[in-house]
Amino acid sequence: MSQEQALVAAMVEAFPRQIAVGGPGSVLLAQRTGWTAVHGEPLPQADVILRFEPEAIAVLAGPPAAPLAPGQTISPVYGQVGSDELAVPTGALFLRFRQGDRAKDHRAALEQAGCRIASLPDHAPEAAWLRASSGSIADALGGLDRLRDLPGVESVEPQLLRRRAHR
Repeated sequence: MSQEQALVAAMVEAFPRQIAVGGPGSVLLAQRTGWTAVHGEPLPQADVILRFEPEAIAVLAGPPAAPLAPGQTISPVYGQVGSDELAVPTGALFLRFRQGDRAKDHRAALEQAGCRIASLPDHAPEAAWLRASSGSIADALGGLDRLRDLPGVESVEPQLLRRRAHR
């Protein structure tokens, strides 16, 4: 097994095979075989299918051709079964508590669940953007159910980047 294949195999094991997005009647997204997302600079130039410049993420057909640079990570690419659309996790999670229940008041419970508050939207005191305490995208996605089970949580959604759709 090549180093690239071993890297992709380890990635598949570290990330959830499927993630649920949406509220009741949520949609399941499954890992897409044959696709890899590289997070961090410098973005690869070869085999890039999709590029998200501000977020420094590139989607590749297959594993990265070159070793990762310091600070770069990889993640799987997800998609809904039967759809060609690709979705790339950023590691950010958007959590919302019940109306009137301020997210910042739950900082300790969120930290115990393995997350830290990255930012609090001014317009929605019941909401927060979270990141895994470890900084790992896999840990963020793996903790979705744990966060959804916290008292008062109405929804938790992973931030997923998708190709821009033109109407």
